[in-house]
Amino acid sequence: MRLGIILVLIVFVLTGVKSVGWLQKKGIFINRWIFGFSAFLIVLIPSVVFPTIPTSVSSTLYLLSGLFAIMFFETGRRMIEKGEIKGMVRADQFPKKGK
Repeated sequence: MRLGIILVLIVFVLTGVKSVGWLQKKGIFINRWIFGFSAFLIVLIPSVVFPTIPTSVSSTLYLLSGLFAIMFFETGRRMIEKGEIKGMVRADQFPKKGK
């Protein structure tokens, strides 16, 4: 059971990563903040508008929300690697101390 859950989560994360790669390979570059905001709004708006949502619809919305969150972080990671935005400080950015 635990192994199945781990495998499903790995496949879920890889689906988000591969989706970003596929979109960028096709020449579709979506702003990462669109993924970021849609990750929350895709769940928030239907739950505010409709007081009762079927469980299947709610689960689907949560899955899409998670997928968009993964795509948000993957898009950011790719932008950092390309040098389009600043990210975490790398060790090679600092001069080595002479001893």
